[in-house]
Amino acid sequence: MGYGLEVVKNSYAYQDEAAIVVYSTLGYMTFMWIFDSQYWPRALCIISWFSIFVAFSVSMCLLVALIPYGPICVFTVLMPLSLFGIKKLMYDQIPGHVYAGWVHGILVTMASITVACWFYWNTKNGNMWDSPTNAIYSHASGCAVDFDAVDAEVCENADYPGVPCFWNEDYTEVSFSADSCTKRCLDIYQACEEGFITWANPGLASMAMFAIGFICKYLQEPDDPHAKHQIRGVFRSCVLFLFLFWIYASLAGAGEGLSSSLIAFAISMGIGSGIVFAVVFWGTIVSEPSRIVGKATRQVEKYSDLVVSGPARHDDEYTDFVRGYFLLGFGPFIVLYGLISIVNQYVRRHLIRNCCRKRVPRAAYEHNGLFTLAVTRQINDYISWDHTKVLTYAIYWGVNYAFLNVFASKFTTVFLSWFVQYTSTMGLSAVTLIVLFVGMTLFMIPIMPGLPIYLTGGIVLVSAGHDILGRWGSICYACAVSLFLKLLACAVQQKIIGQRLGGSISVKQMVSINSEGIRAMRVMLSDKGITSRKVAVLVGGPDWPVGVLCGILGLDLCSVLVGTLPVVAVIVPSVFVGSFAYLGSLENDDGMDLYPWSSTMGAIASTFAAGAMFYFTLSAAAAVKHTLKNSKDAINAIPLDEAVQEANVEAEERRTTYERVTIWRDVPTHMKYVLVTAVLSMMGCCFLLVIFNESCFRDYDLMYTIGNHLGGSWTNLVLPMGRIALMLFAISCVLLYIFESWATAKTTAELKSIDVNRINEPLTSIEMSSCP
Repeated sequence: MGYGLEVVKNSYAYQDEAAIVVYSTLGYMTFMWIFDSQYWPRALCIISWFSIFVAFSVSMCLLVALIPYGPICVFTVLMPLSLFGIKKLMYDQIPGHVYAGWVHGILVTMASITVACWFYWNTKNGNMWDSPTNAIYSHASGCAVDFDAVDAEVCENADYPGVPCFWNEDYTEVSFSADSCTKRCLDIYQACEEGFITWANPGLASMAMFAIGFICKYLQEPDDPHAKHQIRGVFRSCVLFLFLFWIYASLAGAGEGLSSSLIAFAISMGIGSGIVFAVVFWGTIVSEPSRIVGKATRQVEKYSDLVVSGPARHDDEYTDFVRGYFLLGFGPFIVLYGLISIVNQYVRRHLIRNCCRKRVPRAAYEHNGLFTLAVTRQINDYISWDHTKVLTYAIYWGVNYAFLNVFASKFTTVFLSWFVQYTSTMGLSAVTLIVLFVGMTLFMIPIMPGLPIYLTGGIVLVSAGHDILGRWGSICYACAVSLFLKLLACAVQQKIIGQRLGGSISVKQMVSINSEGIRAMRVMLSDKGITSRKVAVLVGGPDWPVGVLCGILGLDLCSVLVGTLPVVAVIVPSVFVGSFAYLGSLENDDGMDLYPWSSTMGAIASTFAAGAMFYFTLSAAAAVKHTLKNSKDAINAIPLDEAVQEANVEAEERRTTYERVTIWRDVPTHMKYVLVTAVLSMMGCCFLLVIFNESCFRDYDLMYTIGNHLGGSWTNLVLPMGRIALMLFAISCVLLYIFESWATAKTTAELKSIDVNRINEPLTSIEMSSCP
C-alpha cells in the first residue's frame, strides 16, 4: 500500500552508501566507547548520539531490501519519540500522564484509519496476498532466485534462461499454468520474507500504534490499581497476535525466516513502550530509581508465583534464570566486551587521565587493573554467581529455543503435511476419527494448548470434506468437530484424570493444588450455575489443569461443558486460519489461485483469533486477581492438601540438598568440563539456528509433499549445517544428562546420610543420658 514497493525498488541504488554509513557509525560508536564518551562535554555527547540515531534510522530504511523489518522498527521507535519530542518543545509544563491521554486518541485514530485503508486496499484487484502478488513483491524485494530448489526444467523460462517461468522477459507480467509452470515454482525465491513484510507493513504499523496508544490510555491514570493489569493484557495481546501472524505466514508459505523479523518488531515495540513509560514516570525514575526497580521486581515475582507450579521460588532463582539466558544469547559478545574493555582501560590510563582529569571519577582515575573499573566489578560479580545453576539454565533456554524453532516448527510442519497427504485419499468419516484420536492425544499433554489442534482440524477436515460438503460446509463441519473435540477432552480430563486419578499426589502437584492461583480458581469453579468468572476460567484458563481441577472438585460435568461453550469464539477463527491456508493452495485449470482472497482472509482470521484469546485470557487473569483480593476468606477456608504439602516439603528439601552438593567449588573438575562443554555445544547449536537458519533446513510449506519436495524422505529437510546444529544439540543434552545423573546420585546419597544421622541422634542422646 502506498509507496512501499517503490521505496524497496529505489533503495537498491543506495545500498552501498547505506552500508558504509552503518559500518562508519559502528566504528564511531566503538571509538566513543574506547575513548570514554561519558566524560566528553555534554554538547558533544548529544550531537554524537543524535547523529548516530539519525544515521541508523536512515540506513535501516535504505537497506530495506536486505533488512525488510528496518522501516517498521524505525517507525515503531520514532513514532512515540517524535510525539513526546513535541511535548518537550511545546507542552513541557503538561504532566506526562495527561499528555499520554491526549496521545492515546491520536494513535488509535491513526491506527484505525490505517488498518481500514489497508483492508480496503486489499479488496482491490491484484493486491491480495496470492501467487502473483507473492511473485511481484519477491522480485521487487530482490529475493535471490535458486532454481536448484525446484525442478529447473519446469520452473525456468525456456525462452529466456535465468528468468522464472511465470515471468515474461522484462518482468512486467505474471502468469501460471496448471500443466507446467504451477505456483509451486515460487519456491525459487527460497522462502524470502522480504516481500511479505513489505506487503504487511501497514498492518504491523497499525498494530504498533494500537498497542502504544492503549498503553498511553491506561497510563493517563498511573495510580489506577487496574492499569497494570490492562497494560499486561495489551502486551499479551501483542505477543499472541505476532504468534498467530507467524503461524499464518508459515501456512501461507511466507513464514520461513520470518521469526527474526517479528522478533525485531517485538523488540522495537518494547523500546517504543519504554519511551512512553519513561516520559510518564520520568520524575519518579530520576528521584526514586530504586522504588521503580523494586516495584517491577515484586510484580514479576508475584506474577510468576501464580503461574509456576511447585514450591515457592526464591529471588536468586529468577536472577539465575535471567543470567542463564544472558549467558547463552550473548556469550561471544561478552568475550568481545572484555577485549574492548582492555583497550578502553589502556586508553584511559595513558590518555583520558591527562586530558579529562576533572571529569573522570576518582575511583576510575586511580584504578590500574587490566580491565576498566566497571568491568572488574562485573567480573567479581560473575565470580559470585551460582555457576552450576546458571549454566544449567542456559542449556534449558537452548533446549526451549531449539524445540520451538526446530521440533515444534520444522518437523511439525513436515508431520502435518504428511498427515494432510495421508488423509487426502480417505473418506471424511475416517479422517474425522483420525483427527479426534490425534487431537485427544495432544489434549492429554498438560502443556499443549488447543490452538494447533484447531488449526490442524481446519486444514485436514476441510481438505477431506471440500468436495462433499462444499467450501463453507466443510469449514462449518471442521468447527463443529473441533468444538466436540474440546468438550470431549474436557470430559476426559475431568472424569478420568480428575476424578479417577485426582487422589494421586503427583497429579495434584502437577495441578499445583495448594497454590493461591489454583485455590482462587477452585473458589470460582465452585460457583453455582454459570457465572462470568467461572466461564472466564473454563475458557481462558490453561486447558489441562482446569479440566483436572474440575474433576478433583467433583463438579457437575454438564455445567462445566455448558460453561465451556463460549470457547467457540476461539475455535472458529482458529479453524478459519487453517481452512483459508488450505483453500489458498488450490488452483484452477489455468494454474492460478482458485481462492485468491483466502490469504487476506486468513490474516483477518488470525487477528480475530488473537483478539478472542486476548479477551478470555485477560478475563481469566482479572477474575483470578479479583478473587484473590476480595475472596480471601473463602480461599483461606480451603484446607491445604497435607499429602501434597508434605510432598512439596520433601521436594524443597531435595532441591536445597541438590544445590548444596552442586556448589561450583565442590564440583569435581571433570564434571565441570562436562557442564561447560554442554553449554558451549548448546550455544553453537543456537547460533547456527539463528544466524544460518536458511542453511540448516530446506524451505518447506505445509502444503508441500515429502515425495515432491524432500526427495521422498523427511530427513532431507535437514541440510548439512542443520545436522551439525542437531548434533551439537544432542551432545549438549547427553552431557547435561550425565551431569544431572551425577548430581542426582550425589543428592540421593546426601539425603540418605541425613536420614541416618536423624535416626542416630535420638539413640546417641539416650546413650548419653544413661551414662553414670
